[in-house]
Amino acid sequence: MIIGLGIFGATISGYVWYKQVTPGVVACLGAGCATVIRSRYGKLLGIPNGALGVAYFLTVSATPLLSSWLPNLRPLVLLATAIALFLYGYLAYLQVFVLRALCNWCLMSAGLTGILFWVLLRG
Repeated sequence: MIIGLGIFGATISGYVWYKQVTPGVVACLGAGCATVIRSRYGKLLGIPNGALGVAYFLTVSATPLLSSWLPNLRPLVLLATAIALFLYGYLAYLQVFVLRALCNWCLMSAGLTGILFWVLLRG
């Protein structure tokens, strides 16, 4: 389950990353995706949020495969997931109260991160 959720999240984040660095229409259920993705909040320390998402989700998806070699990996990934949830909460706040635009891709990534946190916690 973790592998599938991680790959799905990496796919969504990859799309967001691609749309952050290329011009053109952004597929969206509403009208806010391009506003959110290409806003000044679309980068953390100069790195596109989509790229960070790809790295995060691929790391999480590799957890079940690497756990036998790295027994302490799961708690680290759980910590990374908690940090990601905090960041997604902040980004959701920005979408609603600052940008006044919603990005379905970003919200799906946040939801997947919440599910991954729950799955990792159950252990």
